[in-house]
Amino acid sequence: MIYDVIVVGTGAGGSTVARELSIKGLDVLILEKGEFIPSGSAVTGIKTADLILNQGDVKIPEYEFLKYPGELMYIEGVGGTTPVSLANACYACTTCYSNSPTAQFKIHDLELFEELMEASRDLKVGPLPQTRTGPVTRKIWDAAEKLGYFVEPMPKFIDYSRCNNCGLCIAGCTNGAKWDATDFVNDAVQAGATLVRKFTVNKVLHSEGKCWGVEGIDNQGNIRTYEAHRIILAAGALNTPQILKNSQLTEGVGEGLFTDLFITVGGFLKDAKLNQEIPMGIKSEFGAYFLSPHFSSQLIPLITEKGFDTRNEDVVGLMVKIADEANGSLNDDGSITKTLTNSDLKLLTEGYDKAVEILTEIGVDPSSIVATPLRGAHPGGTAAMGKVVDRSLETRIKNLFIADASVIPQAPGRPPILTITSLSKRLAKNIIQETVQLKN
Repeated sequence: MIYDVIVVGTGAGGSTVARELSIKGLDVLILEKGEFIPSGSAVTGIKTADLILNQGDVKIPEYEFLKYPGELMYIEGVGGTTPVSLANACYACTTCYSNSPTAQFKIHDLELFEELMEASRDLKVGPLPQTRTGPVTRKIWDAAEKLGYFVEPMPKFIDYSRCNNCGLCIAGCTNGAKWDATDFVNDAVQAGATLVRKFTVNKVLHSEGKCWGVEGIDNQGNIRTYEAHRIILAAGALNTPQILKNSQLTEGVGEGLFTDLFITVGGFLKDAKLNQEIPMGIKSEFGAYFLSPHFSSQLIPLITEKGFDTRNEDVVGLMVKIADEANGSLNDDGSITKTLTNSDLKLLTEGYDKAVEILTEIGVDPSSIVATPLRGAHPGGTAAMGKVVDRSLETRIKNLFIADASVIPQAPGRPPILTITSLSKRLAKNIIQETVQLKN
């Protein structure tokens, strides 16, 4: 069988484009490397890769989070990283951040406002209601405003009528309150799409400048080929470049990696119970970085080392997430290399200092304050628009498209799910329009 479209990957991008095309009657095959991850245990699927942070000529200041090795978090399974997301629906506009996706894509004459609105409706995006703001989150809000910082509710894709405020969004929502990409995968299958799990795509098959299929390994270890008129790679910013390289598309591929670097700064506040509140319910924006309440279990041993008998309920943290420079690379052996720049360090240390200030204001013991190692959770840029794909998300191989964070040129420093969903909606519209024109 020759499919209309093969979609590789089921994250925010792959699930969206598969859903849109299937609903319109196209024959869609969805290929996923992983399996379904049970709700409530999604966090067990998180994997980490070493993030080799070269320091270059940068003089490293005395901050403890810089003493640990960096790591990049990712997950492989149906839904991509969305089951472990914290349901944040940021889409920074040009008025608050010049490096926002809005600004980046406008440079390439791509306006996504209509698709952004559609995606927001589909995901039921809305700000965290004040009635759902937990007591510690409220204290952080009041303290930050007292210190002169603007605070606002975090946009979330949560159905609050089904949410029990358990604070366990990262584990995969057991009540179905939080949207994740498995919802769209199920919609696509119900509309007629075929889902094949545990299939690893190795390369795209193409000839005379046009793609015609993919080759990969099935769950029995057999090499298998599927054919289609169009191929959409949405395997994520780490896997998509490997597939491209295996397909002899190498120019600009794997370069310009960003990870939206972050740390969580936290300390001891007895019986605070931030871990039982909706995570990251508010945010305070500072251009290329933002702060948001965040419980991290990584803080517990670090606080304990400082002499505090610490339980989950005693930890209060603030995430500092920055838009790091897109200077990393995904190497041929799968390793990741990135240079920590003076700009990155400035943002991290500024955010750290503000976090300490706010934590101290709400009563956290200053001597308990620590920070987690540097981590990245939103890799992108490895098949960037303007370098690897054009404004239609098409590569130099005709009918081979990319619909994941790989195409975002620079780090937004914000959760990318809504951005990727909007891009994928635009791609689906283009393909549907072309299909109608061909049939006519």
